[in-house]
Amino acid sequence: MSNPSQNLQEYETLFRRNYKRLCQRVHRMLGDMDATEDLVQEVFVQFWNKKDGQAIDNPEAYLHRAAINKALNYAGSQKRRWEIAKQYQQEQDQTTPAGQELELQELQKKVQQSIDALPPMCRKVFLLSRYEEMSHKEIAAFLNISPNTVDNHIKKALAILRKVLLSLLLVVCQIIFRFFS
Repeated sequence: MSNPSQNLQEYETLFRRNYKRLCQRVHRMLGDMDATEDLVQEVFVQFWNKKDGQAIDNPEAYLHRAAINKALNYAGSQKRRWEIAKQYQQEQDQTTPAGQELELQELQKKVQQSIDALPPMCRKVFLLSRYEEMSHKEIAAFLNISPNTVDNHIKKALAILRKVLLSLLLVVCQIIFRFFS
């Protein structure tokens, strides 16, 4: 096959004689006609591209073997995709909203325990500031202490809670990630 027009004519003949038969064989393996036609067309394109570089003694046997190999590779990749999708779905099912609610309640419980563990005056100042939304001046007047002392108690409480919350950051990130995924 040295003449390009003769090569094209032989290729067309080979395509017309084998395309339907290869599609039927691959379709029996895959059960998906769109994928079957794509794979068989890829086989013919690869055959055309190889023809110039290599001599193929039995083109029909080559096409048959190439189509079967393509179908097997495709079926294997589809099976892996299905397994990954199934595994992902199982992970999603394990993290139910009820599970997230329990994690959030556990987190709130740990924060409350940390607030309860603050020194008494520090806790009182912190609670007045955060839950009663009183200003530093109002707290100072209410507790009969200086505004600087209120600032120091707030800073101390925030530093203690920051340490606790940083240790719980991983849990919070997991909850947020699951919520938005």
